[in-house]
Amino acid sequence: MNSLRYATCILALGLVPPAWAVYKCTDAQGKVSFQQAPCPGEGEKIEVRPAIPAPAVAPPPAKPSAEGPFGESWRRKRYLQTQGIPQARAALERNQRECAAAPAEAVAHAGPLRRGNLPQGSQFVQDLEATRAKDKAACAARSEELRKQLNALETELAGL
Repeated sequence: MNSLRYATCILALGLVPPAWAVYKCTDAQGKVSFQQAPCPGEGEKIEVRPAIPAPAVAPPPAKPSAEGPFGESWRRKRYLQTQGIPQARAALERNQRECAAAPAEAVAHAGPLRRGNLPQGSQFVQDLEATRAKDKAACAARSEELRKQLNALETELAGL
């Protein structure tokens, strides 16, 4: 309980604003008093400074002149060579393989309803063709995006 009282007192004292200007006043009987307002009669101003000086502003840390043999650019170059570019190439190849396999899968899932079994102009055939065209466009867009990412990584590696 005492520690709670001490903590409360310390907190309350921390919230009290410091008195920076104090006036020492002497009245007619010679009694001395201290106040924040200037004295009406005889008195003097006392400059009050904090007991703890304000901390000096530290200069910003100096940047190293050279990053050294294993600096950030070396690590980025190493990452691009060992992981970034190989993974981007693998993703592009995997996407192209999946796009090439997609039309065969669509026909295989059609089951007994194949193009030869249906009359020309059937709704199933039209839906299947529309789905194939949409999938082909999505595959092409994804492949183009993966190519752009791969080219950006290769350009970055060439710049390092």
